Amino acid sequence: VTKMWIDLHIHTIYSDGNLTPDQVIAKAEKAGLSAIAFADHDSVDALNNYLKPSPIEIVPCAELSAREGGKSVHILGYFMDHNDNNLKQFIEIQRKARLSRGEEIVKKLNGLGLNITMDEVRKKVEGSVVGRPHIARVLLEKGIVEKLGDAFSLYLGNDKSCYVPNPDKKVREIVNIIKGAGGIPVLAHPIFLGDDELISRFIDEGIEGIEVWYPQSRDRDIEKYLEIARKRDLVVTGGSDSHGTLKPYPSIGDFKVAYQAFSDCSMLKLKSFPLIH
Repeated sequence: VTKMWIDLHIHTIYSDGNLTPDQVIAKAEKAGLSAIAFADHDSVDALNNYLKPSPIEIVPCAELSAREGGKSVHILGYFMDHNDNNLKQFIEIQRKARLSRGEEIVKKLNGLGLNITMDEVRKKVEGSVVGRPHIARVLLEKGIVEKLGDAFSLYLGNDKSCYVPNPDKKVREIVNIIKGAGGIPVLAHPIFLGDDELISRFIDEGIEGIEVWYPQSRDRDIEKYLEIARKRDLVVTGGSDSHGTLKPYPSIGDFKVAYQAFSDCSMLKLKSFPLIH
């Protein structure tokens, strides 16, 4: 039996990655992946913008943002109908909110005497979604920071002076959007939440899966989330959170999840991954 690898969390130029969907597919083929998901922030544009016919299964997905208890919560919506009207409306609202947020961050940076403009940021945006990494790239290009990560550790990180949160959307609201579009809501990188009670509450509110395998997850994290998945009958997924060739994220193929991991999880709902039996 061929060993199959999957990566169900990859960003493209349609949010804050730097590769086109076709470039992602080419790299995924080279890395021997059997299935991938374009998981762009608040965008499904990648699904309409690749030409390359490929033996790789493309899982429809988007990473939607919520905010609860002062924490940023990311929810991966797998298998959504990306033409669903409510989903499209939601994405449009989020796109506008991200643009306003970007303008607010640029204002704060200017207030510190760091001279960048929104026009410079827009030039870095290939799709329609403005994210902090686009601002970070401008700071890097202008020599204001030495490497991309510094932009976050000095200015843009969640606890730094130029951080502006996304508007508060509740997890329940995001879950309803995803399910309304026929999708499966999966909690992304739960290790960043650091709060098991919150995770439990989100499952009560309709989260149906958990991203168990993630670059920063240690063995004990993986065991803990597998246990939660077994107890609560959740789908288990995993992915690299690759942003193309941007550091500090892994490159495509550097972090892979074994297909076996899914089939070994006794509670896996088969309907969730019909494309990789």
